Amino acid sequence: MLAELGHFALLLMVVTGIGQAVLFSPLWIHSSLRMLRPQTSTATPQGSPELPDDDPVGVTGTAAKPANLFLLPAVILLLGLLAEGALLNAFIVSDFTLPVVTDVSHSSTPMLYRIGAAFTPDGGAMLVWLVALSLVNLLLALQMGKSAKTGDDHFGRNALSILGLLIAVLGVVTLIDADPFLRSSVAPLDGRGMNPQSQDLLKVLREPFLYLGLAGLTGIFALTLAGLLDRRIDRQLAESMRSWTIGSWVCLGTAIAINAYRSYSEQAWGGWWYWDTAENSLLLPWLLATALLHCRAVLEKTETLRGWTAFLGITALAVGWFGVYLTRSGLFVPLPETQLLPSDSTGLLVSFCAVFASAYYLFWRSVEQMATSRYFEVISRESAMFLNSVMLALVAAVVLIGTIYPLVLKWITGDPITVGSPFYVKVLVPIVLPLLFLMAFAPALRWRQDEIWMIGRRMKLAAILSLITVLFVSIRFIEMSPAPLIGIGLAGWVLTASLSDLWARLWRHPEHGESKYRNLQLLGPRYVSMTLAHIGLAILIAGGSASSIWEEQVVVSARAGQSIQAGPYNLQYEGVSLLAGENYATRQATFILYRHSLPVTELFPEIRYYPTRGVETREADIWHGRDGDLHVSIGDRADDGGRVVTVHYLPMMPWVWGGMLLMLIGGCFSILTRVVLRLKNTGVPAS
Repeated sequence: MLAELGHFALLLMVVTGIGQAVLFSPLWIHSSLRMLRPQTSTATPQGSPELPDDDPVGVTGTAAKPANLFLLPAVILLLGLLAEGALLNAFIVSDFTLPVVTDVSHSSTPMLYRIGAAFTPDGGAMLVWLVALSLVNLLLALQMGKSAKTGDDHFGRNALSILGLLIAVLGVVTLIDADPFLRSSVAPLDGRGMNPQSQDLLKVLREPFLYLGLAGLTGIFALTLAGLLDRRIDRQLAESMRSWTIGSWVCLGTAIAINAYRSYSEQAWGGWWYWDTAENSLLLPWLLATALLHCRAVLEKTETLRGWTAFLGITALAVGWFGVYLTRSGLFVPLPETQLLPSDSTGLLVSFCAVFASAYYLFWRSVEQMATSRYFEVISRESAMFLNSVMLALVAAVVLIGTIYPLVLKWITGDPITVGSPFYVKVLVPIVLPLLFLMAFAPALRWRQDEIWMIGRRMKLAAILSLITVLFVSIRFIEMSPAPLIGIGLAGWVLTASLSDLWARLWRHPEHGESKYRNLQLLGPRYVSMTLAHIGLAILIAGGSASSIWEEQVVVSARAGQSIQAGPYNLQYEGVSLLAGENYATRQATFILYRHSLPVTELFPEIRYYPTRGVETREADIWHGRDGDLHVSIGDRADDGGRVVTVHYLPMMPWVWGGMLLMLIGGCFSILTRVVLRLKNTGVPAS
C-alpha cells in the first residue's frame, strides 16, 4: 500500500511541477489576464491610475505576496519526501514485489546497506535527484521571497517556473525509464542481493552529495535562464547565484573525495583515481562549477564576463546531466547488443536534448544583448580569473572527450579500448601547468588594471621559495620523470603565493588597523575561503606528486611469521582466519605493524565472498601515518603455498586527503560565515 502511495506522490509531483511552471510564469499570467480584461473601452477614466503593462494580475502587488511563492514548492517537497519514504520502506521491509528491490537487495543484506540500496538503482537515484531538486526549489522560493516583498518578483517567478518545469520533466523521465514503484505479478522468494562493491558506507553517503550538487546546478541553471529571459545578466544575478554556486561546488567536491577514497581503500593497487566513466562524470560538473565560481565573482564585482558566466551556468548542469546518462545507459555497448536492450534511459537522453537545445537557443538569442561598455585590461584580476576559467573548461573538454571516445569507438567497431592515466597526463599537463601558475597570480592582482613591476614585487618571495623547492627535489631525484617534479614546484608556488598574500593583507596592508585579528575580520569570508581552497589544492597536488615519486611497492608470497619491510614500517604476517560476516564469508589476514621495532597497530585485509551474488571482493586495510600511508591487501595462495601479499608505502598520501578536506572546509566556511554575518548584522563585510 505504501508503494502505491509513493507512486501517487510521484505522479502528483509531476502535476504540481507543471502547475508551478505555469502559475509562476509571468508571461503566462500576463497573457491570460490581458485576455480577461474588458475590451469595451480603451480610455482610462480621469483620475484613476493607469494599469502598467507589466503588472501580472491587474492590481500592482497582488501576485507579489511571498506566501504564493512558498506554497507549491513546499507541497512538491512534501510529495518528494513521501515518495522517497515509501521507497525506503520497501527496501527496509524487503518488499520483493517491487522489481527495483529484487534486483539490488536481499533479506540477508544489513539494514544500513538496504537503505543505501534505495539510492543505487536507476529509479531510486532519479528519485533522490528529484527530492534534492525539490529542496532546492523551496530554498530558492525562500530566497526569492525577499525580492517579492519589494514588488520585484518577475525574475524570481521566472526561475521558479523553470525549476517547476524541470521537476516535471525529471519526474516523467523517472516514470518512463525506471519507475521504482512498479510491481511484479509474481514476487520471488528473495532478491538477487546488493552489488558487493556497493556494500560500503562511503557509497551510501556519496549518492546524496552527488545529487545535491546536481540539484544546486539546476538552481543555477534556472537562475541563468531567468536572467536571459529578463536580459539581466548582472550583479543582482551574480549575488543570487553565489550561495548556490559554492554549495554545489562543495557537494560535488565531497562526492569526488568520497569516491576517491573508496577507490583507494577498495582496490589492491593503492590508486585513488581511475579515470573511468563514473569518476569522470563526477569530475566534469565540478570543473565547470569551479570555473563558474570565479566568473560569477567577476560578474558581481565588475559586471563583466556576462556571456561567459551565462554559458557556464547552462553547461555545468548539461555535463552533469549527461554524466548521469552515461553512467546509467547501455547506449555505448556494441551495436548488435544495443538492439536487444530495452529503452533504458531513453527518456533521460531525450529530455537532455530538449532541455539544453532550448537553453542554448535562448542563450544564442540573448547573447547580443549582453554586451557591456565596461572593460578590463589584460593585466588585471578579471583577466587572470577569465583565463583560469577557460583553462578549467578546456580540462573538462579533454576529460569529456577521453570518456566518450572509447565508448563511441566500442559502439561503432565493437573493439574495446581503454583511455587511462597516460592519455590524461600527456594531454592535461600542458593545460594544468599554466592554470596553476596563473592561479597563484589572481589573488594578488588588482581589479581593472595592474602594473607588471608591482606584481613582481608582490610575488618575488613566492617565486624564490618555489624555485628552491624545484631545484632541491630535482637534484635529489634527478632520474625521476619531470611531471611530478614540476607538480611539486607548482604546488609550492601556489602555497607560498597564497601565504605571502595573506601575510601582506594581515600585517602589511596600510588600510588595515594595528590588530591582525581585526584585519582577519576585514578580509571577509570570500577571501579566507578562497585562500583555504587554494592552499588545499596546493597540498593535494604536492601529496599526489610526492606519493608518485616515492611510492614503494612490495609483492611477496608470505608465510605465517614472515616480516615484510616497506618504507619505515615492518609488517609481520600472522596468518589467515576464516570468519563469517553478516551476509558474506571472509578470509581475514592479520598483520602486526612495527615502526622502529615498536608495535604500532594491527591491520586486517580481507577477501570476502558473497554467496548471494557469487562474487569475491578484496578489502584492503590502510594505516594512515604522519609521514605516509601503508596500504596492505592479500590475494590467493601462490604456487609455493604462501599467501600473496601486496604492500604499498605511499609517502605524503595523507596530504592528498588533507588537501581535499581543506578545500571543502574553505567552501563550507564561506557559506556558514555569510549566514552568520547576515543574522548578526555586525557590519563585517560578507564578501
